[in-house]
Amino acid sequence: MSRIFSRSPYIVEIDESGQTSSKIELTLWTSGVEPNEPQYILSKNIPASNLTQTLYNVSPYIREYFDFNEYSSSAGSYGLATPVKFRVNVRIKRFATTSSGESELDNTLYYAFDGFGKYEEGNNPDLGQVLLSQGTYSYHKTNDYNSQAGLSGSITIDAKAGDVVTYTKLNSNIVHAVTIATDGVKEFDRLYTLYRGFGNRVSYTDSNGDVIWTATFKPIEECKYTPVYIDFINRYGAWSRMFMYKTSKKSLSVTSNDYNLMQSSLPNYDVKEGQRKQFNVNGQESIKVNSGWVHEDFGSHLQELIMSERVLVNNRPAKCKTTSLDIQTGLDNKTISYSLDFDFNNDFINSVV
Repeated sequence: MSRIFSRSPYIVEIDESGQTSSKIELTLWTSGVEPNEPQYILSKNIPASNLTQTLYNVSPYIREYFDFNEYSSSAGSYGLATPVKFRVNVRIKRFATTSSGESELDNTLYYAFDGFGKYEEGNNPDLGQVLLSQGTYSYHKTNDYNSQAGLSGSITIDAKAGDVVTYTKLNSNIVHAVTIATDGVKEFDRLYTLYRGFGNRVSYTDSNGDVIWTATFKPIEECKYTPVYIDFINRYGAWSRMFMYKTSKKSLSVTSNDYNLMQSSLPNYDVKEGQRKQFNVNGQESIKVNSGWVHEDFGSHLQELIMSERVLVNNRPAKCKTTSLDIQTGLDNKTISYSLDFDFNNDFINSVV
């Protein structure tokens, strides 16, 4: 099944010989059976008789259907179906109208993810089956891998039957392989249960035996500080996790409005009453986190984080206040560390109405 990454434009082209107009039917759904009727029908006349090309950007229509409000993960999952609202089923039918009338050109089914392509990758890039960047990742080495804070994170894969996910233990090269039984978008733990103490390398191999993706996951033991875990929607439109291991500092900023207070009695007023009073007092919490010494790949993962539109810090919704990032390299910096600032996306005093 083809893939669409809808934070970038996805252009559907219709340019048939002799066409005078074109149309696409767009059907979208996240679960259950496919709707009988399309949600959107888009049509255009050709610009001129010598310019028959018509283009449609379908991404804005797809993005309405994503829902990242619910997020849960668990340790030891190897092939569970991805929650349906993290992806959208998209059927696109193309039509062209000529002097002979309207005809259907093709009918294509896609999986759509809320990811994006980079400018240098060109138009409509397919980012691949594995919805996580290759490279080296770290996780918090802990005795409780079932707690939210202890989870290492997951790998989302648009899996095909017969493909294989292989876990290789880093200290001994012992291998555990999981063969995909059925097609579908599935979640895999980044760690095989028995390898958590030492870490593992994960590779994805297609049914032809070709390795198409690999990443390494290494444990970091932090005894002094409590690591902060950050979940975010990465550039592929899937949940990803990273840890910030060193000191974190929380702060609270308060806002309010003032008004001048009329004294309750004149001319002999109570001096404890004051002349001004506050109302609408509330606050917003923020947190500053530090990575500690990290692998060079960490910088590219941070780029995806600060570009994300959905972030959880310690399982709380947040936005990244850091808007610029100097990508460090081992050659220039020797040791690499980063700090980031986040605002939590809620008032300190409950003001939900």
